[in-house]
Amino acid sequence: MTTSFRLARVLRLRRQLRRLRRQEADALAAGVATLEEEGRQLATLRTRLGEEEAAAAAAGVLTPALLQLRRAYDHALAARERTAAARATEQRSALDAKREELLEARREERKLLRLEAVHRQRVAEAEGRRLDRLLDELALQAHGRLHKGGDDGHQ
Repeated sequence: MTTSFRLARVLRLRRQLRRLRRQEADALAAGVATLEEEGRQLATLRTRLGEEEAAAAAAGVLTPALLQLRRAYDHALAARERTAAARATEQRSALDAKREELLEARREERKLLRLEAVHRQRVAEAEGRRLDRLLDELALQAHGRLHKGGDDGHQ
């Protein structure tokens, strides 16, 4: 008398979805790390270029055209740095939302696991009761045969 757990397929599908969400979260985390590293590299490059510009100005070799070119390059780098920071912030928000989805999926999965455990316990109890009834019936039949046979032998 084995009764299958009706929500087993749902549980299996939820596990697969949770694994996919985990992969998505991992990809988002990697994207955040990449964007943060890009931002650090751009900031380091801007600092180094500013130091080179200061050294060139101190040496007297910084012309107005070169200064304008360096400023335009610095503005472009600053814009890329801001873009990387904004994208990293967006990705962090998406990562936080994905992690929340993961937590919710795990909670739902735990509920299904508890339901499955309760189901298995109830099936085991029902099977135990069925076996007890069967043993009682067999005992009654054996008792009846013994008394029938014993009564016939005494007469």
